[in-house]
Amino acid sequence: LKAALSVNGTDGVSVVAGVTESEPRIKTEDLETIQDVLGSYTTSFSTSGWSRSTNLEVGTAKINGRVLMPGDVLSGYECMAPFTTANGYKTATAYENGRSVDSVGGGVCQIATTLYNAALYAELEIVQRQNHSMTVAYVDHSRDAAIAGTYKDIKISNPYDTPIYVEGYTSGKKLTFNIYGQETRPENREVKFESKTLQWINPGDPIEQPDPTLQPGQRVQVQSSHTGIRSELYKCVYVDGVLQERTLLNKDSYNASKAIYHVGPALPPETVPAEENNPGTPEAPAETTPVETQPAGPDVVTGPGAVSQAPSTTPMGPGAPTEAQASPPAAPSGVLNPGATQGPQ
Repeated sequence: LKAALSVNGTDGVSVVAGVTESEPRIKTEDLETIQDVLGSYTTSFSTSGWSRSTNLEVGTAKINGRVLMPGDVLSGYECMAPFTTANGYKTATAYENGRSVDSVGGGVCQIATTLYNAALYAELEIVQRQNHSMTVAYVDHSRDAAIAGTYKDIKISNPYDTPIYVEGYTSGKKLTFNIYGQETRPENREVKFESKTLQWINPGDPIEQPDPTLQPGQRVQVQSSHTGIRSELYKCVYVDGVLQERTLLNKDSYNASKAIYHVGPALPPETVPAEENNPGTPEAPAETTPVETQPAGPDVVTGPGAVSQAPSTTPMGPGAPTEAQASPPAAPSGVLNPGATQGPQ
Protein backbone atom coordinates (compact mmCIF):
# COMPACT_ATOMS: atom_id res chain seq x y z
CA LEU A 1 0.00 0.00 0.00
CA LYS A 2 2.85 2.39 0.85
CA ALA A 3 4.48 1.64 -2.51
CA ALA A 4 1.26 2.43 -4.35
CA LEU A 5 0.93 5.69 -2.51
CA SER A 6 4.48 6.70 -3.30
CA VAL A 7 4.03 5.97 -6.99
CA ASN A 8 0.86 7.99 -7.22
CA GLY A 9 2.46 10.75 -5.25
CA THR A 10 -0.48 11.16 -2.95
CA ASP A 11 -0.83 10.93 0.76
CA GLY A 12 -4.45 9.74 0.79
CA VAL A 13 -6.55 6.88 -0.53
CA SER A 14 -10.24 7.07 -1.31
CA VAL A 15 -12.49 3.99 -1.25
CA VAL A 16 -15.98 3.78 -2.66
CA ALA A 17 -18.17 1.05 -1.13
CA GLY A 18 -21.15 -0.36 -2.96
CA VAL A 19 -24.23 -1.08 -0.82
CA THR A 20 -27.04 -3.35 -1.90
CA GLU A 21 -30.27 -3.26 0.05
CA SER A 22 -32.41 -6.41 0.31
CA GLU A 23 -35.58 -7.25 2.12
CA PRO A 24 -35.23 -9.66 5.07
CA ARG A 25 -36.40 -13.18 4.32
CA ILE A 26 -38.52 -13.33 7.45
CA LYS A 27 -40.40 -10.17 8.37
CA THR A 28 -42.01 -9.27 11.65
CA GLU A 29 -45.46 -9.20 10.11
CA ASP A 30 -44.94 -12.77 8.88
CA LEU A 31 -44.30 -14.01 12.39
CA GLU A 32 -47.42 -12.30 13.65
CA THR A 33 -49.47 -15.05 11.98
CA ILE A 34 -47.90 -17.73 14.21
CA GLN A 35 -50.56 -17.98 16.90
CA ASP A 36 -52.07 -21.47 16.85
CA VAL A 37 -50.85 -24.95 17.74
CA LEU A 38 -51.12 -26.97 14.54
CA GLY A 39 -49.72 -30.21 15.95
CA SER A 40 -48.18 -31.54 19.15
CA TYR A 41 -46.71 -34.84 20.33
CA THR A 42 -44.96 -36.15 23.46
CA THR A 43 -42.95 -39.32 24.12
CA SER A 44 -41.52 -40.65 27.37
CA PHE A 45 -37.91 -41.60 28.13
CA SER A 46 -38.52 -42.51 31.78
CA THR A 47 -36.34 -45.65 31.54
CA SER A 48 -33.38 -43.91 29.90
CA GLY A 49 -30.08 -43.45 31.71
CA TRP A 50 -28.11 -40.24 32.07
CA SER A 51 -26.21 -40.53 28.77
CA ARG A 52 -29.27 -41.15 26.61
CA SER A 53 -31.28 -38.49 28.45
CA THR A 54 -28.48 -36.00 27.81
CA ASN A 55 -28.53 -36.80 24.09
CA LEU A 56 -32.28 -36.16 23.94
CA GLU A 57 -31.88 -32.83 25.67
CA VAL A 58 -28.96 -31.73 23.47
CA GLY A 59 -30.50 -32.83 20.17
CA THR A 60 -33.93 -31.34 20.89
CA ALA A 61 -32.39 -27.97 21.73
CA LYS A 62 -30.72 -27.90 18.29
CA ILE A 63 -34.14 -28.12 16.56
CA ASN A 64 -36.02 -25.85 18.95
CA GLY A 65 -36.78 -22.38 17.60
CA ARG A 66 -36.61 -23.20 13.90
CA VAL A 67 -38.86 -21.14 11.60
CA LEU A 68 -40.01 -22.65 8.30
CA MET A 69 -41.28 -20.28 5.68
CA PRO A 70 -43.69 -21.65 3.04
CA GLY A 71 -41.92 -24.43 1.14
CA ASP A 72 -38.95 -24.64 3.53
CA VAL A 73 -37.62 -28.09 4.45
CA LEU A 74 -36.23 -29.01 7.88
CA SER A 75 -33.79 -31.92 8.15
CA GLY A 76 -33.41 -33.50 11.57
CA TYR A 77 -29.96 -34.79 10.72
CA GLU A 78 -28.70 -31.41 9.51
CA CYS A 79 -30.05 -29.69 12.62
CA MET A 80 -28.51 -32.13 15.11
CA ALA A 81 -25.25 -33.24 13.42
CA PRO A 82 -22.42 -33.81 13.96
CA PHE A 83 -22.95 -36.55 16.54
CA THR A 84 -19.72 -36.05 18.45
CA THR A 85 -18.73 -35.51 22.05
CA ALA A 86 -17.50 -32.05 21.07
CA ASN A 87 -21.08 -31.24 20.02
CA GLY A 88 -22.43 -32.26 23.41
CA TYR A 89 -23.45 -35.87 22.81
CA LYS A 90 -22.73 -38.90 24.99
CA THR A 91 -22.31 -42.60 24.24
CA ALA A 92 -25.59 -44.53 24.53
CA THR A 93 -27.35 -47.52 22.96
CA ALA A 94 -28.43 -47.34 19.32
CA TYR A 95 -29.50 -49.78 16.59
CA GLU A 96 -27.03 -50.82 13.91
CA ASN A 97 -27.59 -53.64 11.39
CA GLY A 98 -30.22 -55.27 13.57
CA ARG A 99 -28.08 -55.15 16.70
CA SER A 100 -27.94 -52.93 19.78
CA VAL A 101 -24.60 -51.12 19.92
CA ASP A 102 -23.04 -48.21 21.81
CA SER A 103 -22.87 -45.05 19.72
CA VAL A 104 -22.20 -41.36 20.33
CA GLY A 105 -25.59 -39.67 20.11
CA GLY A 106 -27.52 -42.87 20.81
CA GLY A 107 -31.22 -42.12 21.33
CA VAL A 108 -31.65 -39.18 18.92
CA CYS A 109 -34.05 -41.30 16.86
CA GLN A 110 -36.62 -40.62 19.58
CA ILE A 111 -36.25 -36.92 18.74
CA ALA A 112 -36.90 -37.67 15.07
CA THR A 113 -39.90 -39.83 16.00
CA THR A 114 -41.48 -37.21 18.23
CA LEU A 115 -40.98 -34.48 15.62
CA TYR A 116 -42.45 -36.77 12.95
CA ASN A 117 -45.65 -37.35 14.90
CA ALA A 118 -46.08 -33.65 15.67
CA ALA A 119 -45.68 -32.98 11.94
CA LEU A 120 -48.34 -35.59 11.17
CA TYR A 121 -50.88 -33.84 13.38
CA ALA A 122 -49.89 -30.45 11.91
CA GLU A 123 -50.37 -32.05 8.47
CA LEU A 124 -47.00 -30.90 7.22
CA GLU A 125 -45.50 -32.52 4.15
CA ILE A 126 -43.29 -35.50 5.04
CA VAL A 127 -40.37 -35.34 2.62
CA GLN A 128 -38.39 -38.25 4.10
CA ARG A 129 -39.00 -40.81 6.81
CA GLN A 130 -37.71 -44.35 7.41
CA ASN A 131 -38.57 -46.78 10.18
CA HIS A 132 -36.05 -48.40 12.54
CA SER A 133 -34.52 -51.79 11.78
CA MET A 134 -36.17 -53.12 14.98
CA THR A 135 -39.20 -52.01 16.96
CA VAL A 136 -39.02 -49.26 19.58
CA ALA A 137 -41.00 -49.07 22.81
CA TYR A 138 -41.86 -45.36 22.95
CA VAL A 139 -44.29 -45.25 20.02
CA ASP A 140 -46.69 -47.55 18.15
CA HIS A 141 -45.48 -49.55 15.16
CA SER A 142 -45.06 -47.57 11.93
CA ARG A 143 -45.12 -44.27 13.84
CA ASP A 144 -41.34 -44.14 14.37
CA ALA A 145 -38.69 -42.26 12.39
CA ALA A 146 -35.01 -43.20 12.38
CA ILE A 147 -31.82 -41.22 11.84
CA ALA A 148 -28.73 -43.03 10.57
CA GLY A 149 -26.01 -41.17 8.72
CA THR A 150 -27.53 -39.38 5.77
CA TYR A 151 -29.48 -42.33 4.38
CA LYS A 152 -32.08 -42.29 7.16
CA ASP A 153 -33.43 -38.87 8.09
CA ILE A 154 -36.61 -37.06 9.05
CA LYS A 155 -37.37 -34.20 6.67
CA ILE A 156 -40.53 -32.09 6.91
CA SER A 157 -41.74 -29.25 4.73
CA ASN A 158 -44.13 -26.33 5.34
CA PRO A 159 -47.08 -26.68 2.90
CA TYR A 160 -48.90 -23.58 4.16
CA ASP A 161 -48.87 -19.99 2.87
CA THR A 162 -47.70 -18.70 6.25
CA PRO A 163 -44.60 -19.58 8.32
CA ILE A 164 -44.53 -22.18 11.04
CA TYR A 165 -42.47 -22.30 14.23
CA VAL A 166 -41.05 -25.50 15.74
CA GLU A 167 -40.75 -25.72 19.52
CA GLY A 168 -39.00 -28.67 21.18
CA TYR A 169 -38.07 -29.32 24.80
CA THR A 170 -37.55 -32.02 27.43
CA SER A 171 -39.05 -31.92 30.91
CA GLY A 172 -39.67 -34.56 33.56
CA LYS A 173 -38.30 -37.40 31.39
CA LYS A 174 -40.68 -36.42 28.58
CA LEU A 175 -39.87 -35.06 25.11
CA THR A 176 -42.33 -32.70 23.40
CA PHE A 177 -42.58 -30.98 20.02
CA ASN A 178 -45.17 -28.28 19.27
CA ILE A 179 -45.66 -26.85 15.80
CA TYR A 180 -47.21 -23.37 15.68
CA GLY A 181 -48.70 -21.52 12.74
CA GLN A 182 -51.95 -20.07 11.47
CA GLU A 183 -54.83 -22.52 11.71
CA THR A 184 -56.92 -22.67 8.56
CA ARG A 185 -58.51 -26.11 8.95
CA PRO A 186 -62.22 -26.38 9.86
CA GLU A 187 -63.00 -26.79 13.55
CA ASN A 188 -65.29 -29.80 12.94
CA ARG A 189 -62.45 -31.69 11.23
CA GLU A 190 -60.26 -34.08 13.28
CA VAL A 191 -57.23 -36.13 12.29
CA LYS A 192 -56.32 -39.47 13.91
CA PHE A 193 -53.68 -42.08 13.14
CA GLU A 194 -54.19 -45.83 13.31
CA SER A 195 -51.35 -48.33 13.69
CA LYS A 196 -52.16 -51.83 12.46
CA THR A 197 -49.94 -54.85 13.11
CA LEU A 198 -50.09 -57.45 10.35
CA GLN A 199 -47.62 -60.10 11.52
CA TRP A 200 -45.46 -61.09 14.49
CA ILE A 201 -42.19 -62.96 13.85
CA ASN A 202 -40.67 -65.07 16.64
CA PRO A 203 -36.99 -64.21 17.24
CA GLY A 204 -36.11 -67.82 18.07
CA ASP A 205 -33.75 -69.25 20.67
CA PRO A 206 -31.11 -66.98 22.22
CA ILE A 207 -27.48 -66.92 21.07
CA GLU A 208 -24.78 -67.91 23.56
CA GLN A 209 -21.27 -66.53 23.06
CA PRO A 210 -18.29 -67.78 25.10
CA ASP A 211 -16.69 -65.16 27.34
CA PRO A 212 -13.52 -66.30 29.14
CA THR A 213 -13.65 -63.24 31.42
CA LEU A 214 -16.75 -64.60 33.19
CA GLN A 215 -16.77 -67.05 36.07
CA PRO A 216 -17.44 -70.74 35.32
CA GLY A 217 -21.16 -71.26 34.84
CA GLN A 218 -21.91 -67.50 34.71
CA ARG A 219 -24.42 -66.30 32.07
CA VAL A 220 -24.99 -62.60 31.34
CA GLN A 221 -27.56 -61.13 28.93
CA VAL A 222 -26.02 -58.45 26.70
CA GLN A 223 -28.93 -57.94 24.29
CA SER A 224 -32.65 -58.52 24.68
CA SER A 225 -34.71 -60.21 22.01
CA HIS A 226 -36.93 -58.32 19.57
CA THR A 227 -40.03 -59.74 17.94
CA GLY A 228 -40.19 -59.10 14.21
CA ILE A 229 -43.18 -57.03 13.07
CA ARG A 230 -44.97 -56.14 9.84
CA SER A 231 -47.22 -53.14 10.28
CA GLU A 232 -49.05 -50.26 8.61
CA LEU A 233 -50.05 -46.70 9.55
CA TYR A 234 -53.27 -45.06 8.38
CA LYS A 235 -54.36 -41.43 8.47
CA CYS A 236 -58.03 -41.13 9.36
CA VAL A 237 -59.95 -37.86 8.81
CA TYR A 238 -63.21 -37.32 10.69
CA VAL A 239 -65.77 -34.57 10.05
CA ASP A 240 -68.36 -34.10 12.79
CA GLY A 241 -67.15 -37.41 14.22
CA VAL A 242 -67.80 -39.35 11.01
CA LEU A 243 -64.90 -41.02 9.18
CA GLN A 244 -64.43 -39.41 5.78
CA GLU A 245 -60.95 -40.55 4.69
CA ARG A 246 -58.62 -43.42 5.55
CA THR A 247 -55.25 -43.20 3.82
CA LEU A 248 -52.30 -45.62 4.05
CA LEU A 249 -49.17 -43.67 5.05
CA ASN A 250 -46.56 -46.30 5.97
CA LYS A 251 -46.01 -49.99 5.42
CA ASP A 252 -43.01 -51.22 7.43
CA SER A 253 -41.08 -54.33 8.38
CA TYR A 254 -39.05 -54.65 11.59
CA ASN A 255 -36.41 -57.35 11.95
CA ALA A 256 -36.62 -60.11 14.53
CA SER A 257 -33.53 -60.25 16.72
CA LYS A 258 -32.38 -63.04 19.04
CA ALA A 259 -31.36 -62.40 22.63
CA ILE A 260 -27.60 -62.66 23.17
CA TYR A 261 -25.93 -64.08 26.27
CA HIS A 262 -22.26 -64.19 27.21
CA VAL A 263 -21.41 -67.41 29.02
CA GLY A 264 -18.39 -68.31 31.13
CA PRO A 265 -16.41 -71.57 30.98
CA ALA A 266 -18.25 -74.78 31.77
CA LEU A 267 -18.40 -75.90 35.39
CA PRO A 268 -16.16 -78.89 36.27
CA PRO A 269 -18.06 -82.19 36.53
CA GLU A 270 -19.42 -82.84 39.99
CA THR A 271 -17.86 -85.87 41.76
CA VAL A 272 -19.57 -87.86 44.52
CA PRO A 273 -17.13 -89.39 47.13
CA ALA A 274 -17.38 -93.18 47.63
CA GLU A 275 -19.09 -94.26 50.87
CA GLU A 276 -16.59 -95.78 53.34
CA ASN A 277 -17.09 -97.74 56.58
CA ASN A 278 -15.63 -96.22 59.73
CA PRO A 279 -13.36 -98.92 61.26
CA GLY A 280 -13.98 -97.55 64.74
CA THR A 281 -17.72 -97.94 64.52
CA PRO A 282 -19.07 -101.51 64.62
CA GLU A 283 -21.76 -102.34 62.16
CA ALA A 284 -25.18 -102.71 63.63
CA PRO A 285 -26.52 -106.28 63.49
CA ALA A 286 -29.04 -106.99 60.86
CA GLU A 287 -32.56 -106.71 62.16
CA THR A 288 -34.49 -109.96 62.20
CA THR A 289 -38.18 -110.49 62.53
CA PRO A 290 -39.29 -113.34 64.85
CA VAL A 291 -41.47 -115.98 63.25
CA GLU A 292 -44.74 -116.62 65.01
CA THR A 293 -45.29 -120.36 65.66
CA GLN A 294 -48.39 -122.21 66.76
CA PRO A 295 -48.27 -123.33 70.45
CA ALA A 296 -47.21 -126.93 70.76
CA GLY A 297 -49.37 -129.61 72.32
CA PRO A 298 -48.37 -131.32 75.55
CA ASP A 299 -46.57 -134.14 73.80
CA VAL A 300 -44.95 -132.13 71.04
CA VAL A 301 -41.26 -131.28 71.05
CA THR A 302 -40.97 -127.61 70.02
CA GLY A 303 -37.29 -127.39 69.28
CA PRO A 304 -33.76 -128.60 69.90
CA GLY A 305 -33.13 -129.24 73.55
CA ALA A 306 -36.82 -129.15 74.39
CA VAL A 307 -37.95 -131.58 77.05
CA SER A 308 -40.72 -134.03 76.33
CA GLN A 309 -43.68 -134.43 78.65
CA ALA A 310 -42.63 -134.93 82.27
CA PRO A 311 -43.14 -138.40 83.79
CA SER A 312 -46.56 -138.94 85.22
CA THR A 313 -46.92 -138.67 89.00
CA THR A 314 -50.03 -140.76 88.94
CA PRO A 315 -49.60 -143.88 91.11
CA MET A 316 -49.08 -146.95 89.05
CA GLY A 317 -50.16 -149.42 91.62
CA PRO A 318 -53.02 -151.85 91.52
CA GLY A 319 -56.31 -150.18 90.79
CA ALA A 320 -54.70 -147.20 89.17
CA PRO A 321 -55.96 -146.39 85.72
CA THR A 322 -53.78 -147.46 82.87
CA GLU A 323 -52.37 -144.92 80.36
CA ALA A 324 -55.06 -145.86 77.91
CA GLN A 325 -57.68 -145.22 80.53
CA ALA A 326 -56.29 -141.93 81.70
CA SER A 327 -58.15 -138.79 80.71
CA PRO A 328 -56.42 -136.88 77.95
CA PRO A 329 -54.91 -133.58 79.03
CA ALA A 330 -56.81 -130.39 78.14
CA ALA A 331 -55.71 -128.74 74.93
CA PRO A 332 -54.08 -125.33 75.20
CA SER A 333 -56.36 -122.37 74.73
CA GLY A 334 -57.20 -121.82 71.09
CA VAL A 335 -56.19 -125.32 69.96
CA LEU A 336 -58.87 -127.86 69.17
CA ASN A 337 -58.68 -131.36 70.50
CA PRO A 338 -58.33 -134.11 67.93
CA GLY A 339 -61.70 -134.99 66.52
CA ALA A 340 -63.36 -131.90 67.98
CA THR A 341 -65.33 -129.55 65.83
CA GLN A 342 -65.64 -125.82 66.32
CA GLY A 343 -69.16 -124.52 66.35
CA PRO A 344 -70.41 -121.02 66.19
CA GLN A 345 -69.37 -118.74 68.97
